[in-house]
Amino acid sequence: MLVPLEDDPRFAAARAHFDAGDWLEASDLFEELYFEAVRDEVPLVRLLLQISTGMHHIARGQRRAAVERLEEGLRALGEVTNARGVDLKEVERVARDALARLPDVYP
Repeated sequence: MLVPLEDDPRFAAARAHFDAGDWLEASDLFEELYFEAVRDEVPLVRLLLQISTGMHHIARGQRRAAVERLEEGLRALGEVTNARGVDLKEVERVARDALARLPDVYP
């Protein structure tokens, strides 16, 4: 029997890494969860996976990959129907702020 996403300890761990800015750890866990996600879990996990991966690319100086992942994450935002306690406005703010700063950080 599948455990609902919000009850999976990996989801809690991934969210904690995301909130702490541990982007690689967050993206690794979200990727694992993505391949197991069902129904309305998929857009939320895709959103968090893409944003955390984009932020990791920023940390590595990979501007193009960062922009692609962050923009893909923002597109997934509109598909989320059940946020499962995730503050979607904060996730969006993180992504948009990162995109706005990219030209200054990595011209």
